[in-house]
Amino acid sequence: MSSAIEFQNNEDLAFFGKVNASISHELKNILAIISEAAGLLNDLTEMATKGQDFKLEMMKTCSQDIIEEIQRGFATIKRMNTFSHSMDDPLKRVNLIEDLGLMINLAGFLSFASKVNFDPPEEAAPIVLTCPWRLQNLIYQALVFAFESVGPDGEIQVSLHAQKNGSARIAFSGLGTKSARTFPVEETIQIAASISAEIVVTDDTKALDILVPHLIESMR
Repeated sequence: MSSAIEFQNNEDLAFFGKVNASISHELKNILAIISEAAGLLNDLTEMATKGQDFKLEMMKTCSQDIIEEIQRGFATIKRMNTFSHSMDDPLKRVNLIEDLGLMINLAGFLSFASKVNFDPPEEAAPIVLTCPWRLQNLIYQALVFAFESVGPDGEIQVSLHAQKNGSARIAFSGLGTKSARTFPVEETIQIAASISAEIVVTDDTKALDILVPHLIESMR
C-alpha cells in the first residue's frame, strides 16, 4: 500500500472521529436540557404533593421541552447512523442533495457554525457514483472553512448545480476573509483527487466550488 493511500486513510479516520465528536457533543447538550427540565419537573411535583402553590404552565413547559429535545435526539441519532453507514461501501451511487443536506446538518453542530442558506435545485437531484465518505469529507471541510471565513454570526450560501455531462458542481459563496488559513491544503487536494473531484477557489477566496464527476470506477 502506498504512503499516499495510507495518509488518506488516516485523513478518513480523522474526519470520521471529528464528526462523531461533534455529534456526541450535540447529544450531550440534548441530555443536559432534558436533565434540567426533568429536575424542574420533579421540583414542581414535590411542591404539588406538599400542597404548595405552583404554576401549571411551568409544568407544561418542562414537559414540552423534554418532548422537543427527545425528538431532536432521535433526529441527531438518525443523522449519525446515516453518516456511519456511508462507510459501508467504498463506491456507491449518491444523491447529492441528501449528502449535502446531511453534511450541512452535521457541520451545524460545530460551536463556530454559521448560518447556511441551502436551496435544493428544482430539477432532479444529481446522482453520482463515488466514494461517499471521501465526498462527505470534502463537503465538510469546505463548510468548516466557510464558517471560519465569516464567523459564527455570519451567513453563507450553498447551492448545487447539475452539469450537462452528468457531473455536478457544489458551490459555496458569500465567504468572508476571517479565516487565517489557506484552503484547500495539500491533504484535501489529495482526497479530492482520489475520487477525481476538484476544488476551485476564487482569487479573492469569497467563493469555492467542488466539482464532482458523474462516476468513478475506482479510488486512486
